[in-house]
Amino acid sequence: MTAPVRFLLVVAQFLCPLLFFTDLTRNPYFTQITLLNVALIGASALWLAAQAFGREGPPALRLPRTVLDAPLAAWAAVCVLTWTLAYFGHVPFFRPSMRSEGLRIFLFTLANTLLPFYLSARVARDWPAEPDVPVYRWAAFALIWGAGWALFPGLRAPATPSLTVWPHLWDGYGALLWAAGLAVAFRLTRRGGAHDFFHLALAAAFIASVYAIFQYFNVEWIWPKVLNPYGGRSVSTFGNPNFMSSYMVMLLPVAFAYYLQARAQGHRIVYAVVLLAMEAALLSSLTRSSWGGAVAALAVFALAPGMRARLREGLQTHGLLVTAAAALAVLWPESTIGGYAPSVVGRLSELSQAFHPEPTGGYAPLYQRVLIWSCAWLMGHENPLLGKGWGHFELFYPFYQGHVLGQFDFFRAMRTHANNAHNEILELFAQTGIAGVGVNLWLYAVLFTCAWRWYRRPAEPGGLWRWAAIAGAAGMLADNMLNVSLHFAVPAFAFWWLVGAATQRAVSAEPPWRELPLPLHAGRAAGALGLLLAVLGASFWWRQWSREAHYFLGFKLMRGGRLAAAVEQLEAAHRAHPREVNANYELGNGYARLEKFERAVWAYDEALSANAGYDEIYFNKATLLSQRLGRTAEALDHFRSANAINPTSYEIYSAMSQTLIRDPDAHLDEAIRVLEQAVRFFPADSAFLTNLGAVYNRKGERRKAIEAWSKALRLNPEMPQAEQNLLAVSQGGAAPEVLGHLRRFRELESRIAAKDFSAATLEAGRQVVSWFPRSGKAKYYLGNLELMHGQADRAVELLGPLAKAEPRHAGLQLNLGQAYARLGRRQDAAEAFRRVLSVEPNNEQAKQLLQALGQ
Repeated sequence: MTAPVRFLLVVAQFLCPLLFFTDLTRNPYFTQITLLNVALIGASALWLAAQAFGREGPPALRLPRTVLDAPLAAWAAVCVLTWTLAYFGHVPFFRPSMRSEGLRIFLFTLANTLLPFYLSARVARDWPAEPDVPVYRWAAFALIWGAGWALFPGLRAPATPSLTVWPHLWDGYGALLWAAGLAVAFRLTRRGGAHDFFHLALAAAFIASVYAIFQYFNVEWIWPKVLNPYGGRSVSTFGNPNFMSSYMVMLLPVAFAYYLQARAQGHRIVYAVVLLAMEAALLSSLTRSSWGGAVAALAVFALAPGMRARLREGLQTHGLLVTAAAALAVLWPESTIGGYAPSVVGRLSELSQAFHPEPTGGYAPLYQRVLIWSCAWLMGHENPLLGKGWGHFELFYPFYQGHVLGQFDFFRAMRTHANNAHNEILELFAQTGIAGVGVNLWLYAVLFTCAWRWYRRPAEPGGLWRWAAIAGAAGMLADNMLNVSLHFAVPAFAFWWLVGAATQRAVSAEPPWRELPLPLHAGRAAGALGLLLAVLGASFWWRQWSREAHYFLGFKLMRGGRLAAAVEQLEAAHRAHPREVNANYELGNGYARLEKFERAVWAYDEALSANAGYDEIYFNKATLLSQRLGRTAEALDHFRSANAINPTSYEIYSAMSQTLIRDPDAHLDEAIRVLEQAVRFFPADSAFLTNLGAVYNRKGERRKAIEAWSKALRLNPEMPQAEQNLLAVSQGGAAPEVLGHLRRFRELESRIAAKDFSAATLEAGRQVVSWFPRSGKAKYYLGNLELMHGQADRAVELLGPLAKAEPRHAGLQLNLGQAYARLGRRQDAAEAFRRVLSVEPNNEQAKQLLQALGQ
């Protein structure tokens, strides 16, 4: 292995899992993704060039021979076939975003699946039976380098609100630490063997684990504040707790293998500390699927050849480790970070809610997955053999979700944006159908069957570590029956690195390489091509990263109201790489706020070309077309798409129905359908009911119109349009009952205005509330009357919910406070009077009442 290739693999294994920025890109781990892809593409291209130029023997192209070559080739063919058929099977509107999403996913499949697999197979070709690694040096490196970050808060450069990317990226002390870390790691991996890179991965895992533990207990020594985007769940350096936990799952069996194989007691203690740190990080993530994955990984590892014999050696040390690990799991406390922070026991006990959905309507973490799984099944069911096409899950998921939300009210509160299916089998079925599921079952059957056959032979050198790699991969697959980490850069890289290592036998009758000899000139041409590929790959990812950095600058400027500067940054993001949905959408919003409406429409079109699965883009574009540009027909097309994706959006129903009823004769039936659906989702909205009554009436359905307007007035007696419509249609006939009740409401208001607070007025108030149970004004009148007649408890029952909804209504708060005081609820009364004074500081009555309470 050449030094440049080894250095790039060091970057991939050490820098990428640990480097992240909080103020550089909106996605905090995008820099990891960029560097990982550059490193893997660069290492592969340089490896190709070294072979072609004859640096590793006669000029040739060589690929490690593995048992998975045929299944992987079949999988690649299925991916290409399903995407191609789906591309030509969809209407042209979707094809730009299918190209955009397809390019993204195919690059991921290449760079995070195939390249790490074959690079690892190359590294693991020679795997000595004994590790022969400097354990204490690795331990010292991890401890000293990790501790060096403790000085970062005092030595880092001060933050500056710069409009350029570089100040958000560069820090002198941080750069020094990274340079030193990479230099030492490069030195420690100088032999370029499998054991070296596994120890590098374990060093990174240990450092990330310690950082996760500090995060969990609200200690932050790198950034100005503790990072807690997921409440009490630690994200460490991975940006997401689910990614960090999966990484630990995969490496736990590897660390355990080195622990068991260690001959010196000191070495065994080092590995035990690493194991416990990784377990603590896993617990800090609160990721239950990964806990299950860890159990599966260790269970598979327990099947390793000679495991019983190994466990008999050093029983006392093993007992201490098992006791410590068990105590850690059982006694692990709640996070000290605010927000969602259950203990391990609490996190597990939550699962009981899945079997008792009432009264909350369902345990969201489970039923949201049921929603995603249902959509994935529907997606695959359209074409059971080949699915929706590889790379199309995120693009088309919103349309299937919209259908499910429209059919089942239960899922309304669980609407989500799903990148993946949260179940690996459904992920494959949705996109590649039975063909893709079958090829993957073939792939993993070959992997685990061959591993079982090979590594249970005592004569197989390195069998224990190869089996540990198999166990880590099995744990990752178990984890991803409920997780998505297999489809994100660093966890996917680690998974396929393990799989590649596990497929390389040290004892094999087959030639180790698939080889294509090259003539001298052809070798030079192939080598030059390899170098060109490295440059092109680095350039592509540089533009992607530059786009993300400019986009985040523009995003922050937009939130700060600096529109012109924000648009300038967002335009730079588009120039760097034009196919990113969030950056283009934000650019469209910037143009719209600057009243550059045609440019805004163009930017929204660019966003749809990147990913046509976001209802916000359709809605914003439709609003501009309808309200600013007068292009009603186009606007309605986009409103329809927005509604198909998100049938639960109030804003979409409101804007779409208003657009339809501007020309009711042309869109009468559609207006009725849309407003009926709006009323179904928002039954308490009187405006929708009023408009629905109007379109019913226009179609001649008088009975339905009267029913809709009557419901609107029951909800809100102050709907003059609904009242006038009812009066108009009832001329010459019997008036609807609600109009009589409305007159009684007006009589009640007249009594109160005349200061008639008699028992008859109280009874009238009770009657009015029974007729108009959702009217806040009616409840306010009745609550005050109940208070005047000594019914403080009933007053609190009526006024309390109103006060929560209107905390700045001084009169309401004052009366509620008096009701609390009469019930002896002094603290509640004092809080109500303070709310009055926060709105009206000079309210003497509130001051006196508060003083009377001794406050």
